[in-house]
Amino acid sequence: MNSAKDTVEKLYKGNGKLYLACLLVGVITGVIVSCYRWALEEIGIFRNKYFSDISLDNPISLLKMWLIFIAAGLIVNYLFKKFPKTSGSGIPQVKGLILGRINYNNWFFELLAKFFAGILGIGAGLSLGREGPSVQLGSYVAYGTSKLLKKDIVERNYLLTSGSSAGLAGAFGAPLAGVMFSIEEIHKYLSGKLLICAFVASIGADFVGRRFFGVQTSFNIAIKYPLDINPYFQFFLYVVFGIIIAFFGKLFTVTLVKCQDIFTGVKLPREIKVSFIMTLSFILCFVLPEVTGGGHNLVESLIHGKTIIYTLIIIFVIKLLFTAISYSTGFAGGIFLPMLVLGAIIGKVFGETIDIFAQTGSDFTVHCIVLGMAAYFVAVVRAPITGVILILEMTGSFHLLLALTTVAVVSFYVTELLGQQPVYEILYDRMKKDDNVVDEENQGKITIELAVMAESLLDGKTISEIIWPDEVLIIAIIRNGVEKIPKGRTVMMAGDILVLLLPEKIVPEVKEKLMKHTSVE
Repeated sequence: MNSAKDTVEKLYKGNGKLYLACLLVGVITGVIVSCYRWALEEIGIFRNKYFSDISLDNPISLLKMWLIFIAAGLIVNYLFKKFPKTSGSGIPQVKGLILGRINYNNWFFELLAKFFAGILGIGAGLSLGREGPSVQLGSYVAYGTSKLLKKDIVERNYLLTSGSSAGLAGAFGAPLAGVMFSIEEIHKYLSGKLLICAFVASIGADFVGRRFFGVQTSFNIAIKYPLDINPYFQFFLYVVFGIIIAFFGKLFTVTLVKCQDIFTGVKLPREIKVSFIMTLSFILCFVLPEVTGGGHNLVESLIHGKTIIYTLIIIFVIKLLFTAISYSTGFAGGIFLPMLVLGAIIGKVFGETIDIFAQTGSDFTVHCIVLGMAAYFVAVVRAPITGVILILEMTGSFHLLLALTTVAVVSFYVTELLGQQPVYEILYDRMKKDDNVVDEENQGKITIELAVMAESLLDGKTISEIIWPDEVLIIAIIRNGVEKIPKGRTVMMAGDILVLLLPEKIVPEVKEKLMKHTSVE
């Protein structure tokens, strides 16, 4: 059994071995994710070249490629059925692992399945991104490392958070965003030790990624600040744009969930449904390749080209629907990159429309494309800090910080008014959890730590005011690094770390319940 003192030491004392383990996780994750990213880029280039060189005059070649698409879908479907925890983006699974609701019983084979299923599915044109799988690949590396190094639950969770950070850092070349995403979206609280662990892993992964892809930013975007536009008018446009994009963010989440329900509700064998969707992907690769794959090239084409507004609207609708349909299969692939693409399209439409009436120019339109990516991400994921930092790192447009922050805050607030839950919370709630997950190496009673978030149900309340789950004992409150013995009248404050003692068999349900209570409702 871990004592409160042991837990305090684990939280606040440096641990060189743990940091080295995080660095090891980061480097290994960087290698795997870089190989994953390289393979997706190469297969995407091959796919685009093949379909650009082929025509309806060569039906045999089209038939062969169609059969290859079907075969790829059936292979990925087999991997999905054999390793169900590799489904989707993988981010909900990482959250479930940290909360103790699932376990990686076959982590090495699941890692291989996630890697190859993503290459086949996204390579075959499905509108899915590489970032979610990269996050889960990092979690597999971290989980395997924790097992090999025989780490306890507390240090295992540090490694899992670090691996997730490294995965996102390697996928986009964005180490700061990787750190913030794992803390803001996955782990849900911040401590100095956790921050160091995440940074060490992200830096390791980014260093490896730069050896593969160079030091340039993920998006090749040259942005000139539109100085000739009245700054007050610009600020007004940012607010309007943030409001508009919040509604489109809600549309994305609703569409995603609805397509999942429809796919599940259709009473046909999965193989037939998968074959239909792979056929749809094959057709789109032939007639509208812009909406297939993650969409990285589409964003850059929006920046460097002029497109008619109604064409952009058609591309947006098809990309939105195809992304939701692709994700409904449960195939390994994320929604991160497609979200950014959709936001960029909305930004392009908004910028072009404003230009018609106010002659704002092409520089402002490019400006809106970048703002659209950040705002759409924030509207869907509800992680504003990550959204701003991610786009800053992916574009190198640090002079847009004020504008990015403005649209991010507005879209976040409006989405909150619309009552829309963060998409990964919805996907986590809909995900199948393991029954009675207990770590075989740590039976009996254990201590866990949870953070009190600002404006949460616990913030400002006394311990006696909260109805705690049965068999849960609050043995310490850590405030500013100092352990306090709690009493019934002790007031909990934002930033406090609660140290709880409870039977390990009920850790998953209690931790999940209290994590919701320690988040803003």
